[in-house]
Amino acid sequence: MRFYFNVQDKLKIQDEVGREFSLASDAVIFAKRLAEDMRCLETVVRPTLAIEVVAENAERIHREPVFA
Repeated sequence: MRFYFNVQDKLKIQDEVGREFSLASDAVIFAKRLAEDMRCLETVVRPTLAIEVVAENAERIHREPVFA
Protein backbone atom coordinates (compact mmCIF):
# COMPACT_ATOMS: atom_id res chain seq x y z
CA MET A 1 0.00 0.00 0.00
CA ARG A 2 1.24 3.50 -0.80
CA PHE A 3 1.50 6.09 1.98
CA TYR A 4 2.07 9.82 1.66
CA PHE A 5 4.00 11.96 4.13
CA ASN A 6 2.65 15.49 4.09
CA VAL A 7 4.47 18.22 5.98
CA GLN A 8 2.20 20.50 7.97
CA ASP A 9 3.07 23.84 9.47
CA LYS A 10 1.52 27.20 8.68
CA LEU A 11 1.37 25.88 5.13
CA LYS A 12 0.84 22.28 4.05
CA ILE A 13 3.25 20.58 1.66
CA GLN A 14 1.64 17.60 -0.09
CA ASP A 15 3.76 14.54 -0.77
CA GLU A 16 2.88 13.68 -4.37
CA VAL A 17 5.10 10.60 -4.65
CA GLY A 18 4.70 8.64 -1.42
CA ARG A 19 6.32 5.33 -0.49
CA GLU A 20 5.21 1.72 -0.48
CA PHE A 21 4.89 -0.13 2.83
CA SER A 22 3.18 -3.43 3.51
CA LEU A 23 1.94 -2.28 6.93
CA ALA A 24 0.62 1.03 8.22
CA SER A 25 2.84 0.60 11.28
CA ASP A 26 5.92 0.66 9.02
CA ALA A 27 4.73 3.97 7.55
CA VAL A 28 4.32 5.39 11.07
CA ILE A 29 7.86 4.34 11.97
CA PHE A 30 9.11 6.03 8.80
CA ALA A 31 7.24 9.23 9.77
CA LYS A 32 8.90 9.16 13.20
CA ARG A 33 12.32 8.93 11.53
CA LEU A 34 11.46 11.81 9.20
CA ALA A 35 10.47 13.90 12.22
CA GLU A 36 13.80 13.06 13.91
CA ASP A 37 15.69 14.17 10.80
CA MET A 38 13.70 17.40 10.59
CA ARG A 39 14.40 18.13 14.27
CA CYS A 40 18.12 17.98 13.51
CA LEU A 41 17.78 20.38 10.57
CA GLU A 42 15.46 22.98 12.10
CA THR A 43 17.15 25.74 14.09
CA VAL A 44 13.91 27.14 15.54
CA VAL A 45 11.33 25.12 17.49
CA ARG A 46 8.04 25.24 15.56
CA PRO A 47 5.27 23.61 17.62
CA THR A 48 2.90 23.28 14.65
CA LEU A 49 5.40 21.44 12.42
CA ALA A 50 4.29 17.84 11.87
CA ILE A 51 4.36 14.91 9.46
CA GLU A 52 0.94 13.61 8.45
CA VAL A 53 0.75 10.01 7.19
CA VAL A 54 -2.01 9.47 4.64
CA ALA A 55 -2.87 6.13 3.05
CA GLU A 56 -3.56 5.82 -0.68
CA ASN A 57 -7.31 5.75 0.07
CA ALA A 58 -6.92 9.29 1.56
CA GLU A 59 -7.36 8.03 5.13
CA ARG A 60 -5.21 9.88 7.66
CA ILE A 61 -3.26 7.21 9.56
CA HIS A 62 -1.03 9.20 11.89
CA ARG A 63 0.23 12.69 12.75
CA GLU A 64 3.78 12.91 14.08
CA PRO A 65 4.79 16.25 15.66
CA VAL A 66 8.37 17.22 14.86
CA PHE A 67 8.76 19.04 18.18
CA ALA A 68 6.76 17.15 20.79
